[in-house]
Amino acid sequence: MLQIANIEEYTEQDIPLLVDQILPILNARWRLHHKYSRWANDFRLMYDENEKTTVLPFEKFITDLAAGYLSGKPAYTVDITRDEEKTKILEDLLDVQPKDETYQKQLEILIDFITSYNDDEQENHDLIHDVLEMRAAYEVLYENEDNEIVYSKFDPLQTVATWDYNIPPYLTGLVRTWEEKSLDNTVVRKVEITDRNGSRVYNLDNANKNAVLYERNNHGWGDVPGIAIEVPFAIFEPCEAVILKAEQLIQNISNTYQYNDTDCKLKIVGYRPQNEAVIKNEEGNYVINPARQAEDNAILNAKTFYVDADGDAAYITKPMDSAGAESMYKLYIDQMFQLAGIPNTSDLAFNGDNLNASAIDRKFYVMNMCTNLTISLLKKAYLRRWELICHHINLRKGTKFDFRDIQIELPKNLPSNESEQADFLLKLQEMISNQTIVEKLGFNYLAEKQKMEDEAAQNIEQNLENMKKFGIDKNDADKATGEEKLENDKQTVDQRSLEIY
Repeated sequence: MLQIANIEEYTEQDIPLLVDQILPILNARWRLHHKYSRWANDFRLMYDENEKTTVLPFEKFITDLAAGYLSGKPAYTVDITRDEEKTKILEDLLDVQPKDETYQKQLEILIDFITSYNDDEQENHDLIHDVLEMRAAYEVLYENEDNEIVYSKFDPLQTVATWDYNIPPYLTGLVRTWEEKSLDNTVVRKVEITDRNGSRVYNLDNANKNAVLYERNNHGWGDVPGIAIEVPFAIFEPCEAVILKAEQLIQNISNTYQYNDTDCKLKIVGYRPQNEAVIKNEEGNYVINPARQAEDNAILNAKTFYVDADGDAAYITKPMDSAGAESMYKLYIDQMFQLAGIPNTSDLAFNGDNLNASAIDRKFYVMNMCTNLTISLLKKAYLRRWELICHHINLRKGTKFDFRDIQIELPKNLPSNESEQADFLLKLQEMISNQTIVEKLGFNYLAEKQKMEDEAAQNIEQNLENMKKFGIDKNDADKATGEEKLENDKQTVDQRSLEIY
């Protein structure tokens, strides 16, 4: 955590010192990113083309698995207090104005609209992945030319957040730096600072000693328009040493098989070569004798070879304990998953036919504990995002949206039994609202409610059209329906009377 209380007061003279502070942080993230990608880029493949080293990219597997598990579709609900006594107390003591259903519906529509064009689900996944891989995730908010509020992530390989010295620390700015190359191959380092007053961009020379203000913009948010999540470790850092051990073990096994297959030496008993193995050259240095090389090649390529009566010929191979190597490799894999807090999905425990959603959820219990800090910080950051959005809209439109009325839920991606979940929620039907049940099942309540109302209206219109086709008057149909209902009610009363008698 980089703590700078007065980032908005930094001038051109302070920028080189700021760069010196953030570059070590960015370099550490670059190392993590290289471990995740195993140094692969646009010009280099992940695996080693020369097969001199074994690449087991467990860092990528662990990060992608955890990010996929944690990045379910975020759910936002608006919770307003309907308890009249509680509302009265809050209004008297804290001047909190009561909210009605119109306010709730307006805020829900606003949230649904903003999250839809921002692709909120993909944004959530990208932020989670950045935190798990590089210890940090950043996002900036702005208003585009269509007056839409947009939020987009900053690259953690270029961005560092600055915090003040309060408890808890408050975000004071986002510092982003990158290098730009011109057509003449001149490299210029750019530094962008976004704080509560606006954003400004500086150009630095090659030595990072002198900075010049290049551009300044005022965003009009009245606060730092962004969020930042920073954690102490990447998810694969605790098991990095074990991953390297597993790689080395596989490489050693591969080397042994390679030696025994094509590189092992031939031992010959009862035969003496005609040429010496090494000779002196003209400079007096010992070198390999070409004649001996030719003799050895002739022996190796010959279909038959003759030795003395007590002679023999055999290859010198390295012993290989396959069972021991397999046991050691399994130990490394188990330790790796245990240290990372990730369940081994290739384990036999995940291959049972009767493994239901509840059982799988219990197997991910440790992962939930290991990633609890990440999820907590994300919820806090997302609530901060909606605080900024509500404040911005209130200033522009004179509304009174309160971000504290927004409830944020970050579900997990797990195989689920939908019928089992639906049955569970229906058992709570008398305790929770239909809206909660619908949203817990992953549907949009307002959209589904509107669809049902539209379908009901269409059914009424279709029934009226059918009645007209058969020459049935609506009033007569209503009368007949009413008489039929009275007759059914009379039969029900008579039946209950007989039962009581």
